[in-house]
Amino acid sequence: MRLRQRAVRGIAASAAAAALVVGLAGCVGGDANDGPTGPNGYDLGATIGDDVRAWVDVSETTSTLDVILEQAGASQPLGVCLGSGGTVCVIGDVATQPYVVFMGPAGEGTTTLTWYGTPLEMTHLEHVPGELNQVYVAAPPPGDPNALSYSFSVADASGAVIYTQ
Repeated sequence: MRLRQRAVRGIAASAAAAALVVGLAGCVGGDANDGPTGPNGYDLGATIGDDVRAWVDVSETTSTLDVILEQAGASQPLGVCLGSGGTVCVIGDVATQPYVVFMGPAGEGTTTLTWYGTPLEMTHLEHVPGELNQVYVAAPPPGDPNALSYSFSVADASGAVIYTQ
């Protein structure tokens, strides 16, 4: 009986020591990347302005694109945009601080948001496979939410427009 108790205690002590080593191993060394950490499974696609991060994820089963905009230091995201080709999301308050997410075809040139008649170059998000519709984000100036006016164009490397919406 005594031998059995010692064996059980020895096994328990060994398991506790192994758990402690595994737990401490996660604390040592760490990742060399000191940048921001996003939602689980999302990659940082771009930083818009000084403090807005655009995180992107691609569904492995449906190839649906999921974008989360987050402002540094905020406890809640600014907004989420889920979709595929042709999806447009206007996130935030149009009258004070809007953000526009556009999911459209890849172009070798620029993607332009025309916001209330003013053209603005959009930021292309990284970490989206080339065979999928690409994701572009812009932070336009405030506008009148009652008369929302915008359009998009994607250009090739020579500047020729290959897509408009």
